[in-house]
Amino acid sequence: MREYHNPRLVISKCIEFESCRYNGQIISSDFVKKLKENVDFIPVCPEVEIHLGIPRDPIRLVEIDGKVNLIQPSTDKNLTSDMENFSKSFLKSLSDVDGFILKNKSPSCGVKAVRIYPYPENSRPKNDGKGLFASSVFKNCPFTPVEDEGRLRNLQIREDFLTSIYTLADFRNLKKRLKIKELIDFHSQNKFLLMAYNQKLMREMGNLIGNQKEYSKDYLFSNYNKLLAQVLSDPPEAPSNINMLMHAFGYFSDKLNHQEKVFFLDAIEKYRNGIMPLLVCLNLLKSWVIRFEEDYLANQTFFHPYPSDLMPVTTISR
Repeated sequence: MREYHNPRLVISKCIEFESCRYNGQIISSDFVKKLKENVDFIPVCPEVEIHLGIPRDPIRLVEIDGKVNLIQPSTDKNLTSDMENFSKSFLKSLSDVDGFILKNKSPSCGVKAVRIYPYPENSRPKNDGKGLFASSVFKNCPFTPVEDEGRLRNLQIREDFLTSIYTLADFRNLKKRLKIKELIDFHSQNKFLLMAYNQKLMREMGNLIGNQKEYSKDYLFSNYNKLLAQVLSDPPEAPSNINMLMHAFGYFSDKLNHQEKVFFLDAIEKYRNGIMPLLVCLNLLKSWVIRFEEDYLANQTFFHPYPSDLMPVTTISR
C-alpha cells in the first residue's frame, strides 16, 4: 500500500475554520471537512489581517485609471496597498506549501470570476477578475495548485487538485533527504502519471536524473522540483488519461473474459463523457493488478494518486 504524506495547504480561514466572513459567517465545505484528517492546513483571512473587523462592511474590486483597486465603498477607503503589502509578507513567510484553497468570488481571495466594478458605487461589473490576495498567490507561486472551494465541487477539478497536492507532498518529503535512489524510485513510480500529464517534460526530468553526476544534489532536486510543479500545473485532458488506462489495460486484456472487457470499456466511455470519475476506472485496473499480481503496475502512483476516501461516492458532471 502507498504511504501518503500530508500536503500542506493554505486555506481561506472562513472555509470551515472560523466565522470571519464579512457578515460574520463561516463557509461549510464537506470536502474540506474530509481533508482535515489528511492535510496540514494553514488558515488565513487576508481581510482580517489588514485589520478589517468581523463583521465588516463589504469591499469590492474597482478599476481606477486602468488598475484594479480594493475599495470599501461605505468608508471610501482604498485598501489596495494594505492588501498587497500583507500578501507579499505572508507569502514570503511560507515554505514547503503544496497548494491553496481560497474563497470563491471573494474580492481578496477569489481565483476567477470576481466582480470588478468601474466605480465604487453601484455599477455594472465585469466578472473576469481575481482577488488581490489571490493575484499575489498566482504571481509568487506560479506552479503551485490553487483552487477555490466552489470549483472543487467539480469532480474532475477535485481529482486534478488532489493528484497534484499529494504528488508534491511526496516529493517534498523525499527532498528533505536528498537521496538519489529515492529520486530515481519516485520518477519510476510516477512514470504513468507524468506521461499522462506531459511526456516532453517527463523526458526532461528523466534526462536530469540520467545526468545526475554533472550536478550538485541541491541543483538536481531543486530543478526536478521545478519541472514536477510545472508538469502538474497543466492537468491532462481525458484523452491523455484514457491512453494510459488503455496502456495498462493491455497488461490484462488476454486474461479477462468478454464481460469484464466490455464493463471496463464502458467505464472509460463514461469517464470520457464526464459522468464517471477517473477513480472508478483506476479501481477496476487495481483489482486486476491484485488479481494477476502485476507488481510493476502496483507501484505506479497513477493508480492511487491520493487517498481514495477523499473522493465522494456521488458523481458531478464536468
